[in-house]
Amino acid sequence: MSDLSDALDDLVSPGVTGSDVRAGGTPERWRPQVDLGDDGGFVVSTPTPLGNSKSAEEILREFDLDPADWRVTHVRQGKWQIHDGSWLETKRINLAPVTQAAAAIEDKSAQDKQQILDDLKEWKPKRHSKNIYGPGAFLVAPSDQQIGKKQGVAGTQQTVQRILDGTEAALQRLTLLREAGLGIGTVVIALPGDHVEGNTSQGGKLQGLASSDLGLTEQVRVARRLLLAQIKGFAPHAERIIVPVVNGNHDEVTRQVMADPADGWNVEIASAVQDICAEVPDLGHVEFRYPEKGHQTLSVEVNGIMLGLFHGHQTGPDVTKYLSAQAAGRTALGGADIWISGHYHNFKTMDIGDRLWIQAPTVDPGSDWFRDRNGMVSNPGLLTMVIGKDFDPREWLGVLPV
Repeated sequence: MSDLSDALDDLVSPGVTGSDVRAGGTPERWRPQVDLGDDGGFVVSTPTPLGNSKSAEEILREFDLDPADWRVTHVRQGKWQIHDGSWLETKRINLAPVTQAAAAIEDKSAQDKQQILDDLKEWKPKRHSKNIYGPGAFLVAPSDQQIGKKQGVAGTQQTVQRILDGTEAALQRLTLLREAGLGIGTVVIALPGDHVEGNTSQGGKLQGLASSDLGLTEQVRVARRLLLAQIKGFAPHAERIIVPVVNGNHDEVTRQVMADPADGWNVEIASAVQDICAEVPDLGHVEFRYPEKGHQTLSVEVNGIMLGLFHGHQTGPDVTKYLSAQAAGRTALGGADIWISGHYHNFKTMDIGDRLWIQAPTVDPGSDWFRDRNGMVSNPGLLTMVIGKDFDPREWLGVLPV
């Protein structure tokens, strides 16, 4: 069977693939090398032209290493200019041998995938200040989480850990803001969409194991339990918690028929958590807001200001044109004081008159497709800010690295 497979590979291959790279002037520490033992080590990739960086999986295969046997613990990227003026880049990847816990997502058995949920149940945030009164609202926006997304050796396990670490960092930031004298009584957990990887985007191509490490129902289950963990983390530190929700393109349930844009996985995940909160007295101060039927945007009053939420896939590259049309049409979104969107996986902010638009960064594991198409990689982060009628939203705006 292996001989037949090798023969097929030979028939499919056009010949030698990949671009040649001028090798002159490579610094010694960035020359291709591998140094691995039983307890791990590192590899340094072959230099490539700037903007054509290889994924971790590609680098491992370059050295005949099976990505399933190694877990990436740290990545450093170096670049330098060579004699002809062009730039090269390479990566040094620190590796550790895969353990049962680290392999939980790569292995498709139900027992291994359950490890994520077990770890999530055990997670508890550290204790922080309980001074929970004041006119300010602390907003955190975990955007484009795409639970179930797999890129190279990264996947849901890394995304879950990134979100939990970000939640812990956000709680710490809330404490520091209160210690600085800000009166903050409300917490807003804004969900701008693409909560799960789903199976409708890119013409349904995301259903394969190459791009998803969880099935759709598993994605929803993990996302639901993760959102509940975030709410439980903030619950003792706020007199009011608001969870505004809109669907993204990855949250679409189907594209075979014209579906209601308000009916998507992000709304389903949040509404299931809402049912849980309704049964728990300690979570009685948590409220959820959703788009009305036929709509994919939401505007919510928060402590004297109007917060507008939209995913961003409907705007095109010119968000000001989209928001200007919303304002001209006197929609609820068009009347917002602050807008938050996602979709494009990188942080942006812009004053629009005396109002503010913010594009939240992503917390997902990255996109090889986007990197190969645009030569860029997204810098993951968690958007936080303080809003309210007595606060300038630009003053306390910050992105927490995750």
